[in-house]
Amino acid sequence: MTELGTFLKQKREESGLTLDQIQQTTKIQKRYIIAIEEGDYKNLPGSFYARAFIKTYAESLGLDVDELYETYAKDLPVIEAQPSVQLSRKKTYSKASESTSRVSRWVPKVLLVLTVFLLITAIYFAVRSIDFGGQDASPAEPPSSGVTVDQNEDVPADEPAEEEPADEEPAEEEPPAESGPIAVKESNGADITYELATDEKLSTEIYVKESPASYVGVRDTSLEGAFLAPEYPNQSKQNPIVIEDAETDTLRIRIGLIAGVEKIVVNGRELELQESPVTQNIFVKRVDAE
Repeated sequence: MTELGTFLKQKREESGLTLDQIQQTTKIQKRYIIAIEEGDYKNLPGSFYARAFIKTYAESLGLDVDELYETYAKDLPVIEAQPSVQLSRKKTYSKASESTSRVSRWVPKVLLVLTVFLLITAIYFAVRSIDFGGQDASPAEPPSSGVTVDQNEDVPADEPAEEEPADEEPAEEEPPAESGPIAVKESNGADITYELATDEKLSTEIYVKESPASYVGVRDTSLEGAFLAPEYPNQSKQNPIVIEDAETDTLRIRIGLIAGVEKIVVNGRELELQESPVTQNIFVKRVDAE
């Protein structure tokens, strides 16, 4: 058993998650999760997939993957280099010769078809140029109708149409205040950003499900900011997690298992939560209302 596997197993048990819950969340088979915790990488489908499985497993526990890789670098499986395949000169020459042979077989056939086409075209234009009887093809002038039109006759000018009064443009109505769910403004991997146009301070309510258990931590803007809510709501017995009039323009809500959160409400409006990835860093930014 490796130190990395022991650490992941300990974090899973501290979060109250079973192997079946991790399998359901990450879509990784339970036997592969057990192999990661025991450091038995030979039972995983290759070193590339082993590192990918470890990354997904760590994210489902709300862990920092980069920090985990740096701390337990010696326990990570090494990605094997793929051998390159080179064709011999004999095989290359054989393929080139075969391609040249195919072209040489088609050239005479193409020339023959082209010659026949040119011959048919020449005969067609020669037949068109023969004069059959020398008939004049110019059209005859139509007979005169005997009606004379006086060009100097006065023609009454059209009377100008009365202009209709222009319709008055309706006064512009002020757009109603935004309501309904807050849509995602920007998504970049595990970072999901929302923007809320308001002049009020940010207040939020986070409703957490009893199962599956989920890590929830709320800070002001970054990882270095002060905690605004407890890290483990299932231990603090506070549900929903309520933060009122936060002294910051950006809330950072880190969710270890998004399936364990029922909804998040900010200033009375619910966020449109994304189903993936499993771990999310939700940033709610307050922008000035126009």
